Amino acid sequence: MAKLLNFIESSTDHTKSEIIIAEYILRNVDKIPSMTIYELAEACHTSPATITRFCRRFDNITFKELKEYARTFIEFNDSEVEIEKLEEKFNVEQLSRYFDELQTSLEETKHLLQSNEIIKVVHQIHQSVKVSFFGVTFSHLLARNAQFKFIRLGKYATAYSNHENQITEAESMTTKDLAVIVSFSGETRFIVRLVKVLKNKGIPIIAITGNEQSYLAQHAKQVIKISDHKLEHLKSPIVEEINLLSVINSIYLAYSIIFK
Repeated sequence: MAKLLNFIESSTDHTKSEIIIAEYILRNVDKIPSMTIYELAEACHTSPATITRFCRRFDNITFKELKEYARTFIEFNDSEVEIEKLEEKFNVEQLSRYFDELQTSLEETKHLLQSNEIIKVVHQIHQSVKVSFFGVTFSHLLARNAQFKFIRLGKYATAYSNHENQITEAESMTTKDLAVIVSFSGETRFIVRLVKVLKNKGIPIIAITGNEQSYLAQHAKQVIKISDHKLEHLKSPIVEEINLLSVINSIYLAYSIIFK
């Protein structure tokens, strides 16, 4: 579904059939698994052949695979929150516990961070011709956040949202550039693919992660480790993302003091 959003974002013409199909799927994802290709075509005022072309362009998949994607997404959303682990009603105590958990994890991250490691990263960013920030879903928002911060400091930085554009960016980089990858797990399929491309190009990698045993961490030039604490009953990283952002802000702070 994140890829569908990126697909729409990358288009400048939202009247195109492919964008109409993508928007329909996002609005009606719960209906897709039970629909035929003819029903989806009719709902989008297009033809079955156009639906087939959309599937191929979107992710080189069949309509049947598209339905499976939708079914998987629905199942994921149904288990976004493990209700049995929560109380029936939201209350102030629950909110207070969240902030307690967040404070604990931030304290762990604070103790994990070493000033000399941050300074080393800052110098690598400064010496690079370009710094490219990478991340997917929630981590992409943090990568984009970092891009904006460093552009404001006068450093050429990129952070693409689309997976294909991220791979293209990795393939276009030189050894004078620097890749900063933000990923709590460091093990998602796309991150593994991205790391392989960067390693084949000889691009130095800085990993900001909660898993120092991950594929990402094992292939990074330098690893900035955050707390591995997370809320087990939630899939959205409402603790992890704050810790990852705190590292980005620490690097930004150090860079702005040393080089501005």
